[in-house]
Amino acid sequence: MKRHEALIPLTHDHHHALAQIRRLRVAAKGTDEERRSAARQFLEFFRADTIVHFREEEEIIFPLVVEATRARGTLQRAMLEHVEIRAAVHSLDLELEDGTPGSAGIQRIIDLFRSHIQFEEKVVFPLIESISSAESLESVTLSPRTRATVTA
Repeated sequence: MKRHEALIPLTHDHHHALAQIRRLRVAAKGTDEERRSAARQFLEFFRADTIVHFREEEEIIFPLVVEATRARGTLQRAMLEHVEIRAAVHSLDLELEDGTPGSAGIQRIIDLFRSHIQFEEKVVFPLIESISSAESLESVTLSPRTRATVTA
């Protein structure tokens, strides 16, 4: 299914997040320094990209369908997953401050992100596209996307 133009920047964000997750997954099996470096890069990505992404979904996209009864459970799950991801990222930040992030915390972030992205792409966005009017989707304005260069 072709994604509505208004949601394409969010789908691109998801692809970018999956690339970050791949880097994190590789580093989780590496040395302490590789885990620290990957965690720092991931936290930079999260602060620069994901926080804005979540805010735009929560403040611009989800309100398009919040009144639709059939969207309520889906939106509740998406919002809860945002909170769970933020909590896991906060834990990673604390682990990094204390030394070296553990593989278990990194794996939790990987699992949460992958599952959440899949849920949004396969369930949330198609639901929004099916419920929202063309006019409401066409009125969506998201912030311009700029990608920080991340070293491998």
